[in-house]
Amino acid sequence: MPEVINLHDINEMLKLLKGGYPVRQIRRSQYDPPEFDVPTEISVVLNEYVYQDAGCKPVFQEALTVLFSGNAEDVFLGALYFDYCLSKETNKTASFSIDAEKMFPLLKDGIRRNKNGLMHRNAFLPGCNDSCMDWLTKLSSRYNKEYGFSLLHNE
Repeated sequence: MPEVINLHDINEMLKLLKGGYPVRQIRRSQYDPPEFDVPTEISVVLNEYVYQDAGCKPVFQEALTVLFSGNAEDVFLGALYFDYCLSKETNKTASFSIDAEKMFPLLKDGIRRNKNGLMHRNAFLPGCNDSCMDWLTKLSSRYNKEYGFSLLHNE
């Protein structure tokens, strides 16, 4: 850890999730573009910080709620964390499970409120040329198949 981060403080958790603290960068393939518009390394934040302290789950979920209620960039960033969490839980490698039933509607509402902004912003993901909305549409289809829940109001 580069600094002492209080994962039980909502402001520090949000700062960590949004890339306000320096975290280890992942070395990517030589075939990936060298620079990305990624605010932080989501897998590093979760694996090396959040999942190291299972007691911070309530604060982490509160931080996700704040992201879901924010602007298009915050909602998309929150969706990336949410998706990574579900993936870790499916693989049984997460130290805790988020309350997905509670989080789904909040994320869905954030997407609805920011639909225009999500359509006009490129997804800040390595090797992805989709708009945020295109990526969320694909994610929603997967969630509909795997969990029976759509992130989009028109599905």
